[in-house]
Amino acid sequence: METTPGSAGPLDAAPNSPGKPNYGKPVLPQDPRLKYRGRPKTPAHALPPLIPYPTSSQGRQKPVQPQGPIASEPVPPPTIAEIPIIPRKAPPKVDQDPFAPVGVGVGSLRLVPYVETNTGYADNPNNSPTPTGGSWMLRGETGVAVASDWSRHSLTGSAELGYDKFFSQPGADRPDAQGKLDLRIDVTRDISADFEVRGALTTQAPGTPGIGQSVTNRPLVITTGATAGGTDNIGNLALGLHGTIDRTVNANGALSNGAIVDLANGNYTAFGVQPRIAYQITPGIIPFVEGTVDTRVRDQALDLSGFARDSNGVSARFGTTFELSRILTGQIAAGYAERSYADARMQSISAPTLDASLVWTATPLTTATLKAATTIAETTVANSSGTVNHTGSLELTHALMRNFTIGAVGSIGFNDYRGVNLHETTYSASLKMAYNLTRSIVVNGSFTHDRLISTAPGSDYTANVFLLGLKLQR
Repeated sequence: METTPGSAGPLDAAPNSPGKPNYGKPVLPQDPRLKYRGRPKTPAHALPPLIPYPTSSQGRQKPVQPQGPIASEPVPPPTIAEIPIIPRKAPPKVDQDPFAPVGVGVGSLRLVPYVETNTGYADNPNNSPTPTGGSWMLRGETGVAVASDWSRHSLTGSAELGYDKFFSQPGADRPDAQGKLDLRIDVTRDISADFEVRGALTTQAPGTPGIGQSVTNRPLVITTGATAGGTDNIGNLALGLHGTIDRTVNANGALSNGAIVDLANGNYTAFGVQPRIAYQITPGIIPFVEGTVDTRVRDQALDLSGFARDSNGVSARFGTTFELSRILTGQIAAGYAERSYADARMQSISAPTLDASLVWTATPLTTATLKAATTIAETTVANSSGTVNHTGSLELTHALMRNFTIGAVGSIGFNDYRGVNLHETTYSASLKMAYNLTRSIVVNGSFTHDRLISTAPGSDYTANVFLLGLKLQR
């Protein structure tokens, strides 16, 4: 049989035809100038179906006899199965802080307790303008932080309690404490209920305006408070309304002759309402407007000087929260506050406000923290309606090694007593270091310098404290 160039041979199936496929003889190229190499691949649709080989109970494979007439096409050579590739395990996550405490699991809560003891020296334990000498000291501190691990709702908080013991100046011994617990309940996807309880314990040093230099002890000041309210998220808009109640209790002072200085006369309770509107421009930038309306009610209508110190206050501020690529986080706000008093002889107080809490991660090893706050505080100074307090601080921390961190903190404060010619400026600077032996054992050291400059004669003081100690955490 003669064939023409480009046509199929006698043993070849016509291209793209359902005829018998050719498994042996190659098809010559149409152009004789092309040199043919290798055996052509048979299209998949032209191959007969593969017959599975099930495995018997003894583990051997038995061929399956085909049913019906045997196909006339030659059986292709057995195929070789591809060996499955075992997936490679993902590398373990890098621990960003390998010396951070891991905490203790209590149900669905994670507790991080610690206890710390420090020993050192203070050259002016009472922060007195006329120090009577320095003293070796011992400071003990304990605390715990808590955080929930819930799919909904949230519970976070912390508590710290410390005590300073001065061996040569027992009158300067003093406790300190602070704590806060926050609970968020997700009522719906967009509505949450917020609750907070807080408290703090501090002392007043002899020479504090209003108690005089003759007090021989450190009178306690206890503050407690609570907040309750809710937030409704409407798209990117968040509307919040919270109510607050705060209580301040002052312990009495003692004189060297045993007489009592009635400082409890300044106890008061404050009630307030805080509306807030926030709008999310991006997940990291959320501007807000917040206001506060509150009233302070004294336990006694008149103080020791015969003034009625009950007052009403109002404030408003505008600000925004930041979260820029985790490099800059926090919030900053500016506003205005005003407070008027029940006694007409008391001067009303008004002042601009600035509040900030920003954390700048300059490098993975270096962090800067900026804080600022403005408050209108109470006082027992005669003829003064209150004080406007502006405070600011800057803290720098740097990790020399993964387990060795150094830091420096500088702060400044201005206290303006309205109604009288009394102004105070406070300075504080400290250096600190932390060396983690393990996750649970930390060696701490610090040096702190405090200074007060006051317009009141004989009130300035300088104090220095050196501490070195050990912290155990879990």
